[in-house]
Amino acid sequence: MDVKEFINTCVDKGYEWSEGDLEDKEGYYAGSRKLDTCAHFTTEAIADNNWSTLEKQIIQGKDVHHITRIVGYFSRVENWNKSKIGELKDRHQGDYIVRV
Repeated sequence: MDVKEFINTCVDKGYEWSEGDLEDKEGYYAGSRKLDTCAHFTTEAIADNNWSTLEKQIIQGKDVHHITRIVGYFSRVENWNKSKIGELKDRHQGDYIVRV
């Protein structure tokens, strides 16, 4: 990957970039405000790696979505918000049988 392609890809993906030195090595910073990350790449690193490898350094493993599903716990209905109470009222009631 060349530097121009790297910069264009950063812009297309929504990452911020700038030129700058790190420990006397010229290169480019790329980062994400959303993920609060920043990485420095020399021109050699950009040339020697594909976008996927470079992006992993920008993201730094912070693009994880936390999803949870909680089943089988009790909570007081009076503590629920208006939307949750509406969902409760919309539930179907039926004759359920527990078989042993």
